[in-house]
Amino acid sequence: AQQVVREAGRTSDKASDYNQAAGTTAIPAKLQAGTFSGTYDLLSAVYRARALPLTEGASYHFAVQAEGEMYEAQLKVTGQERIKTNVGSFKTIVARLNVKGSKVNDYHVTVYFSDDERHVPVLITARLPAGEIRAELAGSQLPAAAAPSESAARPNPVPVTPKPETPPGVGPARPSLGDGLPEGLPFKVGEQLNFQIYLASAAQPVGTASFLIRAHARYFNRDGLLFTVRAQTTNAAQRMFFANDQISSYVDPATLLPFRTELNLVEGNRRLNRTWAIDQDRGLAIGDNGERTEVPVGTYDLVSVLYAMRSLDLAPPKRNAVSVLINNRPKTLFITSLGRETIDLGGQKVPAVKISLTTDDPQSDKFQLRGWISADDRRLPLRLTAMTELGDLRADLVIIPVKHQ
Repeated sequence: AQQVVREAGRTSDKASDYNQAAGTTAIPAKLQAGTFSGTYDLLSAVYRARALPLTEGASYHFAVQAEGEMYEAQLKVTGQERIKTNVGSFKTIVARLNVKGSKVNDYHVTVYFSDDERHVPVLITARLPAGEIRAELAGSQLPAAAAPSESAARPNPVPVTPKPETPPGVGPARPSLGDGLPEGLPFKVGEQLNFQIYLASAAQPVGTASFLIRAHARYFNRDGLLFTVRAQTTNAAQRMFFANDQISSYVDPATLLPFRTELNLVEGNRRLNRTWAIDQDRGLAIGDNGERTEVPVGTYDLVSVLYAMRSLDLAPPKRNAVSVLINNRPKTLFITSLGRETIDLGGQKVPAVKISLTTDDPQSDKFQLRGWISADDRRLPLRLTAMTELGDLRADLVIIPVKHQ
C-alpha cells in the first residue's frame, strides 16, 4: 500500500508491505465466525466490507493497519433505512463501525450500504462535538460490458482524447514539459495574464495588471512555484492617483499554498515593503518586522488565491470558502457561483461562470466584488468588477483576436 499525503504545507509519501508470512506460520489460528485472516489497509477494508453478505444482526471482524498502528475493527449490521441524497433515494443496509480501544467509537461512525449486490457506501456519518459530518455519494456508474471481439488478430483502436475547448480569442497555454505541477490544474508554468483596468464608463484604461507563473525551482531551500503580479496606473490616470504594486507569492506546487509572500506596494503617499513567512503546518505567519499572526492551516495570500480559485469546482450554485491573508489578518473568502453567462470581452462572446466574492466581515459585500471565470478547461479569470471610492472598477483580460475560418 502507498499513501501520498498533501495537507497544507505537509507532504509525505509512505509505503507499507502487507506480505503475509510463508510456510507453516501462514496457517491462521482458529477464527471465530465473521473474522477474516490477514491484514487490511483502510482502502482494501472498504472493498472487503462491500463483498460481504451484510446480513442483519451479523458482525464482521477485520485486522486493519493504518499509520503504522494495528486495529481490531468490527462492522455490525444494525438494520435497514431509506436514505435520500443529492443523487437520489436509496434503500440501504445500516452498519456501525467499532474499533477496539480507539476513540473512533466516540464518533459513532455509521455506514449506509446500498441494499443490492453492489453494496455501494451511499452515506457515511460521524458525530463530533462540533456537529455531524456527512460524506454522501456524489455519483456512481457501472462500466459498460465490452463487446466480444470479432477477430483475435484485429488490433484494438487507440482512443483519441479530444483537445479541450478554448474560449474564442484566447491563445493556447504555453507548452511546458516537466514543470512538476499536479495533473489536472488549469494552468502551466509560463502562463501570463494581462488585464486592463477601467474606471466607471471610461473608454481608456486607468491601469494595467500582469500575472505570471514563473519557474518551478528551489526557493528559500524549498521546492516551490513563483506567482508574481505587477499592477500600476497608466500615465493618463497618474495625475489622479499613482500606484505601482508588485507582489510575489512562493507556493507549494502540490497544494498551491504560499510559504512566502513579498509585497512592494506604492499607492499615492503610501509605501509598504513587507515579507511574510507562512508556516502552513503550525498556522503562523511571521513578518520581516517581527509581527506574528495566527492563521488557519491552508491560508492563501492575495495572489495564490486567484490560482487556487481556478482549480475549485465552480459549477453553479456551488459555494466555496477559503482563508486569505489580507492586510496582515486572515479573512474567510466566500466564492459563490451565481450562474452561467456569456460576456462580451474585446468584441468577442465568451462563455463564463459568474461568481461573487464576499468575506466574513460585518459588511461582507462592501466592495460588491464580482468575477467571471471562463467555462472551459483553462478557467481563465476574464473579468473582475468592484465598487470603490472612485466609482465602479472593471478589470478585463486582454485576449488575442482570432479570425474565424
